[in-house]
Amino acid sequence: MIDDRPIIVTGASRGIGLELVRQLLATGQTVVGVSRHPPDHPETEGFRFVACDLSKPTQLPTLIDTLNALAPRGLINNAAIQTELDLVTSAPVDLVKSVVADVFVDLVAPLCLSYGLLATIATAPKGFVCNVNSGLALAPKVAAPAYCAAKAGLGNTTIALRGRARAWPNVLVSEAFLPLVDTEMTAGRGRGKIDAKVAAAAILNGLNGGKSEMWIGKARILRLINRLAPGVARHLLLGSVPASFD
Repeated sequence: MIDDRPIIVTGASRGIGLELVRQLLATGQTVVGVSRHPPDHPETEGFRFVACDLSKPTQLPTLIDTLNALAPRGLINNAAIQTELDLVTSAPVDLVKSVVADVFVDLVAPLCLSYGLLATIATAPKGFVCNVNSGLALAPKVAAPAYCAAKAGLGNTTIALRGRARAWPNVLVSEAFLPLVDTEMTAGRGRGKIDAKVAAAAILNGLNGGKSEMWIGKARILRLINRLAPGVARHLLLGSVPASFD
């Protein structure tokens, strides 16, 4: 997968994004990291940081222009936020702020970046767009409705993008469905998390193998349950309501 043209990774300052950057750099690949804050590690050879708050729609046009000028060959839409908030009891200002932020980072930003960079990526011999999704796109949980709705929308976005990219057979449009991963975002939530290094490696292995879909870890089990008994999958997640919501 090594190429002189860079691969863009959003949400590159921590968690899965940081591991994607590290593992790509280890192969000699040039990487552009996009996030609000610089990554913990200093910029190294082959890495460039571009600051952007993906929850701010006014910043996206400039970001797209900046990234297109770098002639990327690949894009990994990894950035995500998940706000657990009882929208029923929240003040209206908090409700709207939370929902808008989740939907912009988790859906609007990857949609805009995917379409805004597609034509440039298509000029690479082997270009790709990879959207990092969640098993919660299939079966939502009570505590994070905006995140789950955005991830479901991201799944449809990927399908539509794949159809648009048929004009360029050299472009792979891929989607990685992850289970619960041990990151700052998931701190204090759930059990049986996989390590961010493992998640990043699985994504990159799938891209190297030309896979259009990757179901990683327990996400494979959720997919199977959802196919055989969708009601069961939904019940498993909808039945889990945080005590603080009572």
